[in-house]
Amino acid sequence: MSGHSAYDVPPELVVEYVDHVEGFRGWLVIDSLTHRLCAGGLRVQKGLTRESITRLARNMTLKMRIAGIRADGAKSGIDYDPLSPGKDQALERFFRAIVPYMLERYSVGPDMNTTMAELNAIAARFGLPSIKIAVARAQGFSDREFAKRLKVLSRPAGLNTLASFRAGAGLGYAVLGTLDFMGIPCRKATVTVQGFGGLASGAIWCLNRAGIKIIAVSDREKMIKTYENSPLDVEKLFKYSRHGLISLVDDYGGVLAENSKIHEIECDVFIPAAMEGTVTEKEARTMRARAVVCGANLAVTPEAEEILHQRGILLVPDMVAGCGGSLSMAGLFGPAKVPTEQEVLNFVDEHMRDMVYRVCKRSKSTGISPRKAALQLCAEAPLMPGEKPYGPLGA
Repeated sequence: MSGHSAYDVPPELVVEYVDHVEGFRGWLVIDSLTHRLCAGGLRVQKGLTRESITRLARNMTLKMRIAGIRADGAKSGIDYDPLSPGKDQALERFFRAIVPYMLERYSVGPDMNTTMAELNAIAARFGLPSIKIAVARAQGFSDREFAKRLKVLSRPAGLNTLASFRAGAGLGYAVLGTLDFMGIPCRKATVTVQGFGGLASGAIWCLNRAGIKIIAVSDREKMIKTYENSPLDVEKLFKYSRHGLISLVDDYGGVLAENSKIHEIECDVFIPAAMEGTVTEKEARTMRARAVVCGANLAVTPEAEEILHQRGILLVPDMVAGCGGSLSMAGLFGPAKVPTEQEVLNFVDEHMRDMVYRVCKRSKSTGISPRKAALQLCAEAPLMPGEKPYGPLGA
């Protein structure tokens, strides 16, 4: 981060967009210009602010540091209703402001209320082959080599494709690493999940495949749980809840309840995978999980994190558990040869578990919170401005 070790300094670049058609605002925040590449998602969110985008960009830098990726953090988005029929055109107008940065150093990813497919479709209107074109420049890939690697993202994986599954899978692997650290076998573990979007669904799919019991899931309207900690039928859950948990048929076998009650269910791991700030001091005081593994960015407030630490509830911060997407890019673009989709997932699995172990071990041995332990590891990560973002040094 341009030679500094503190994380309380302003971002190095902020681009503010004011839409002359509808009057909304948008921002691109590049936290640091230290390395050749910066990366982070683009979101559409009503009420989005410059301050929240700035925090998210900083969080992306932390993810890069702890993951050992030689890149910096960024984030972008527009303050816009994602359900508005004008969303596509609003995004296209915002793209005009950020395309120069996409060509130069900003690798864009999908985020809240956006998908890779829709963002790539808009990018194509500006002559860009991908929203990740900056990676080709930073890695020195030819157009052909870059295109071959991009195709891996469209291959089947998990619930859909590798592109849509990678972040959720990373979150699932973080939970597996947490259970390993706690000495809890998968077949005996119970998990509750807050959220039922792409991130949460990918983690649920991954954990179900590992034999872990998912005993409750909530979305923005309802929570579905089982009787006496029996596992939810995950296959049935995905099949019958296309329009949210409230649309489930009566004979599903679960119980619909208020989504705010999910924090009160006793389990081994609780996964907040919805929005930022969903676990406050109130939820932290009533939490009945043995561990919290954060998928959503900034899901747990600083005050809540401190309460959880005081209560002896292990918390794996979002800068660790939420960086499956970043790790997948290292697994895709780092190897000398084009990897298979399974090799990319294996890379994410191995490195995510290692990160979780290092953070939890440092926290346990020093008595500091896992977030403070993660921040220490971030500060110890060397900055390498001249190196390619992904792959071995000097490649």
